[in-house]
Parts: sequence; C-alpha cells; structure tokens
Amino acid sequence: MRPIIKILFASLIVAGSALSTGPAAAQSYPNRPIRLVVPTAPGGSLDVLARIVGQRLSENVGQPVIVDNRAAGGGMVGSDLVAKAPADGYTLLLGSIASMVMAPSLYAKLPYDPMNDFAHIGLWVTFPLVLVVQAGSPVTGLKSLIDLAKAKPGTLSFAAQSMGSSSHIFAERMNSLAGIKVVIVPYKGGAPAMNGLLTGEVDYTMVAVSTALSQVAIGRLRALGVTSAKPVPSLPNVPPIASLLPGYEGLNFHGMHAPAKTPAAITSKLHDETTAILRRPDVTKQLQGLAMDIPASTPEQYRAYIKSQISLWGQVIKAAGVRAE
Repeated sequence: MRPIIKILFASLIVAGSALSTGPAAAQSYPNRPIRLVVPTAPGGSLDVLARIVGQRLSENVGQPVIVDNRAAGGGMVGSDLVAKAPADGYTLLLGSIASMVMAPSLYAKLPYDPMNDFAHIGLWVTFPLVLVVQAGSPVTGLKSLIDLAKAKPGTLSFAAQSMGSSSHIFAERMNSLAGIKVVIVPYKGGAPAMNGLLTGEVDYTMVAVSTALSQVAIGRLRALGVTSAKPVPSLPNVPPIASLLPGYEGLNFHGMHAPAKTPAAITSKLHDETTAILRRPDVTKQLQGLAMDIPASTPEQYRAYIKSQISLWGQVIKAAGVRAE
C-alpha cells in the first residue's frame, strides 16, 4: 500500500472512531453496566439518593447501575476518579457541594477542576442539614447550645462529615454568626459522623435530614435546628437556625456529572432519563419526605449554579481560615 493511501486509510479509521462516540454510540448506550461513583461512605444522603435513582435508571435502560462508594479525601478521591475516567458514559459521579464547591477553596492542589473537568448533567436535589444532639444531652435547644458554647469556649465538640464538608462549613458559618468556638472532629461521611454522636464521641453534629430522621423518630436524637431559611415538612417542629441567627442559610445539593469530553448525545440521554425519574410521583414523594427539593435543572443551569456556589462558600471558607491537606 502506498504511503499516501496508508495515511488516508488511517485517517478514515480515526474519523470512524470519532463518529462512533457520537449519536450512533448514544443510540446503543448503555450496552454494559454503568458505575455511579459516590464519593462518601454508605448510608449518607449521597448514597441514599444514588440508590433511589440508580435502581430506577437501571430498570429504564436495561443495564445494572452499580453504586461505587469511594469515601476518602472529602469527596476528592471519587471525584478525581471520574474526572480522569474514559469519557464514554460508563463512569459517572454523584457530586455534592463538598466535592464541587468547597474543595476548590480548601485544597491548594486540587487534582481536578470542578468547572472544566466535568460535564455537568443536572442538579438533582437541594436540601438542608439538621443540627442534632443525643436525646439525653443537657442541651435542649439551639439557644441552649450557643449559650453553653459561649460559657465554655473550645469545649463542645462537633462531628463534621469530613474536613471541608458541607456540615463543617455550615457549622463554621453558624460559629461566626453566633460568636462561638468549638472543636471540629472530622469523620468520613454522614453515617460515621452520626455514629460518633450516638456513641458519645462528640456533642453534636449536622447531617442530612434523611440520615437523622429515623434516629429522631425513635427518640435517640433531638433535632435543634435546620440550615434552611424555612422549616422542613418532615421536621415541622424544628426551627430554622436563621430564627436565632438572622441571615443564616446553608443548602447542600447533589447532581450528576460525567467526564468533560463525554459525547453530548450521551449526557443528554442521561439528563433526560434521570430528570424523568426524579419527576415520578413516587420518587418525588420519597425525596420530599427526606427534605429534598427537586430543581431538575438543565446542564447549563447546573453549571451556573455551581459557579455561583463556589463564589459564595469560598468567601465563608476564607473567612474561617479552613484549609485541608
């Protein structure tokens, strides 16, 4: 074969490979299991949501959706894994405010760029955290907690889901507004932080309502306040922290991401499939029972939301002097 013919033949092969990752690939996608990386421990809000949506997505597309928990580095390890994965739609990330928003301000050398290393498929849910203590705690309310922290600076201990997690930074914002100092004890996710509280290792924590509801219901924990500006229906008698600290608000969020160069036809299909699942009445009811609102955003809206949140919480992190190594 002449050299020029070889070159043309090779070019045709490359061109054909590129086309195979476009609309044609999307038509056959998925034809094997999908891995949904959850960068936290099992049992937390990310894990709960991944399993609710993942099961239904599997039923819809006819392929297993495998939830892969990678609890390390405050969500950084799992997020980086997806950022560097093949851009074929088979390795996806369920991201959060910790991995997408807090991390850029916390780490001097973040191994991925939240804005540019991912295709932001859609914002699935937003939700508040709830501040809880053991039911037998002498702390009976939010004012009681703040008064005690002021009386004994640096003695109360707070369980953070991880260093730089939403629970940590939301607590730092509360500390700033209340003028208190407490000891931050980092764990590896919402469930481990909850266990730390239940076993008496720490005095209080903030976790997703979904993580706390059962323990509050059976009387093992007492809920003192929610981080949203308004009360949540599943905890109607628990006041917003803002009722005592005006201007306070903190909302976590979860959304789906793929590696940046994933074909638009595939990310569009994932967006449409997951949005339809989130809008199903049974799923909506289940998530609302966990105090989760469902924005069901477009990819463009989700990208803009992440950018605005990075700016907002970056200021809080800088003011608190929080850094993670």
